[in-house]
Amino acid sequence: MGFQIQDGTGSKRKVRVSNSNRLYTESVSRTEREEESLLGEAYIVGSGFVTLTGTSTSAVLYLKNNEDVDLVITRFLIGVKKSSGGTENFITGIIYQNPTSMVLGTGNPLIINNVNFGSSNTVDVDSEIGQTGALLAGGSAYLATVAPTENLTAEGASTILPKGSSIGVFITPPAGNTSIDVSVGINLHKLTAELL
Repeated sequence: MGFQIQDGTGSKRKVRVSNSNRLYTESVSRTEREEESLLGEAYIVGSGFVTLTGTSTSAVLYLKNNEDVDLVITRFLIGVKKSSGGTENFITGIIYQNPTSMVLGTGNPLIINNVNFGSSNTVDVDSEIGQTGALLAGGSAYLATVAPTENLTAEGASTILPKGSSIGVFITPPAGNTSIDVSVGINLHKLTAELL
């Protein structure tokens, strides 16, 4: 008799082999974010709508990773309402890597929601929502984008935030703007030990 592979749970089930000597297996394929969602370690982080007056560039989001594991950003989201007075139908955004803080922000933390409604897990970050005139201290430009007004723009990403690293977002309203509501969001998840 040949070598046999049996179920280790005591059911005495054996592995099935096809006529062409191929082992039957069953698998489920999930993205890393989907797997972390099932584990309760995936989040959507956002500024909510921030009203920007005038045309000057302002910081609207700051986030620093305090976790002992990497945070993986999979998507940036920018929602833009119609501008009052704006002569262009878009805003520009610049994502900054490793700013040290936000200056003249609201002092309010970002809105953080676990995408697994059955999980009470949280993510350990320093964060702040910006406002007109807010700035990011330090850091350097990482990605520039344009987002049309009255639209939701999604930018795919595979950005890693190790412990201690940070990210921020500057928004420039359209020329002639007197008031525009902008929302910036980030889809992120922890890179937990189960997936390493």
